[in-house]
Amino acid sequence: MSSETRDRKSCRGMVIAVGLAVVAGAVAFWATRMVVCSKPAHPGLCALGESTHLIAELGLDDRQTAEVRALDRELAAQLSDQCGQYCAVRAELGAVLLAGGTNAVVVSRQLVNRMCAVQAASELATLQHIQKVSAILSPEQRKTFLSGLTRCLCGSAGLCAGGCKEMASP
Repeated sequence: MSSETRDRKSCRGMVIAVGLAVVAGAVAFWATRMVVCSKPAHPGLCALGESTHLIAELGLDDRQTAEVRALDRELAAQLSDQCGQYCAVRAELGAVLLAGGTNAVVVSRQLVNRMCAVQAASELATLQHIQKVSAILSPEQRKTFLSGLTRCLCGSAGLCAGGCKEMASP
């Protein structure tokens, strides 16, 4: 076999491998997006960002209702954008893990760090939303809102191990 034939076969093998990696990355992105972004990130957060329950439970007036709904739209847009970023990085991670190679561990850790940064931004946006909603409530409404929210946060995070009831009590 001539060196030219070997070079062609080697080049063809490389093109096939790159093509498979691109297809695998696209499949990983699609699957991750469907699994991660089709569900709320925190289903146990008592529908934070969904104001219907809040309006009824706290008896918000018209001004408060309008403000809370506007804040909910703002939060939803931020979280949607962050979910897209998170899913894109997870897809990259899937492609890196699938491709392997000498740099896979280093690149994987960098991608996980990027995922953590997006998650942190999401948590900070949620905290800011809670603070903005709290600011438009009366003192009694705020107490009810934050007490209920504290129970929901602890219950969904699973980190409080029974301490939520004590923490949420006034």
